[in-house]
Amino acid sequence: MKNKIRKTVLIVMTVIMSMILFGCQDKGENKGYTTIEQLQDKRIGIKQGTIYDGFSKKLFPEAQYYYFNNNTDLTAALKGHKIDGFVADDAIIDDIIRENPEVAKIGEHVFSAPVGLVFAKSEKGQKLVEMMNELIKELKESGELDRLFEKWLNYDSSTRMFDIGSLSGENGTIVLATQSGSPPFNILLNGQIAGYETEVVALFCQKYGYRLQINEMYFDGLLGSVQTGKADIAAGGISETEERAKSVNFSDAIATNYGSVAVLKQSNDSIEGFFDSLMSGLKSTFIVEDRWKLFVEGILSTLFITIASIILGTALGFIVYTNTRNNEGLLLKIVKITIWIIQGMPMVVLLMVLYYVILGKVSISGFWVSIIGFSLTFGSAVFNMLSGAVKTIDSGQRDAAFTLGYSEKKTFYRIILPQAIRFIMPSYKAEIVSLIKATAVVGYIAVQDLTKVGDQIRSRTYEAFFPLIVVTLLYFALAALISALINKIDVSSDIRRRTPEQILKGVKIDD
Repeated sequence: MKNKIRKTVLIVMTVIMSMILFGCQDKGENKGYTTIEQLQDKRIGIKQGTIYDGFSKKLFPEAQYYYFNNNTDLTAALKGHKIDGFVADDAIIDDIIRENPEVAKIGEHVFSAPVGLVFAKSEKGQKLVEMMNELIKELKESGELDRLFEKWLNYDSSTRMFDIGSLSGENGTIVLATQSGSPPFNILLNGQIAGYETEVVALFCQKYGYRLQINEMYFDGLLGSVQTGKADIAAGGISETEERAKSVNFSDAIATNYGSVAVLKQSNDSIEGFFDSLMSGLKSTFIVEDRWKLFVEGILSTLFITIASIILGTALGFIVYTNTRNNEGLLLKIVKITIWIIQGMPMVVLLMVLYYVILGKVSISGFWVSIIGFSLTFGSAVFNMLSGAVKTIDSGQRDAAFTLGYSEKKTFYRIILPQAIRFIMPSYKAEIVSLIKATAVVGYIAVQDLTKVGDQIRSRTYEAFFPLIVVTLLYFALAALISALINKIDVSSDIRRRTPEQILKGVKIDD
């Protein structure tokens, strides 16, 4: 067993080290584009769900388009020569250049669009947007709005935001949906969501007596969060367009997005060596701003979701199966159709349907919705495992038990089920490992899990590779830990591994 573990660790580390070394190799001469015209038929990256989609296609009508979820992935693709350029806000490109000197900006101000905070088209949303506009007017007249924007445009690790913990909250809670990778509007700073828009919303809460709850999610989920009532305000450097204004309310403009194109500088120089790259990655991923604490929070969140879903899903699947195993009527058909629907949906779709549609009007966090979703999926798997395993038990054993006077219930629990569990365990353990990996999608419904933490750190450092390796290793460790616990339970419950003393426990042998 120890040799197997050593071999597995060696293989994993060899693959990772090879990937690191490959990632540190010089990719060859950069093209060094300097004009928009040079990119007309090239590969253009687009951040999904943004106005850059339509604008990029107008600006580069003959280009090949590649879609990404965030600015970090766009930057990684650019540096890895997967794309030749991408359109983004000037402020975002400036932030990318600060962390990646090999990136350059061309075609300044190729577009502009007003930025506002987003509210629902509802009575409550209309009231809130009117209150926000009143605050924005005051901040503009006093010059405070310009000062705040300048503050976050030139932020560093010493920059401090309004203390959210000091908010009184006598009038309730404002839920803000945002994405941290959109400087200067919203960023991850010292382990907390901060930035220009976040501070404006905090001042709004101070003025009107609200607490502030911040939910981070992917950009393409921001508008949906206010439309379904999961958030009161959405922010992420969201540009106001006619199409968006049809479905949500925008506040008065608090900034203007000026867009440019990010490309690579022309250079033949190799990037830093392996050791320097390794140490730089370790420092930026773990040490700076105590980012290791974020990984701890992400691990705990992922572990809780996984373990809770295993327990609840196992109980759900077992209860449903035992109550329908002798039923051939309508109830069983309903159960099977429900399981077919749950297992037929991609996990991310199921979570979003639960969060935004089925539980859209219910005041429940994405964390608990994720547990509900994974419990349903795991419970469906347990139901199918039990159904299949019980059928493998020879029916003659059931007949023999009835002959000995056992009831149907005692026959199932004392004779059939113990044998069926032995056949279930390999599939059960495999399902657990799949569940752990599947939790990586909970960030779509504003859950701070391990994968989301990795995305947050990547959005802060624009280091695409190292945080992913750390997340991968942590998932390996979590899967190994939970699998070891299940193996221990499996061994202790295997009737073939019982000692004579355990077999004879409770039996009087001297009579």
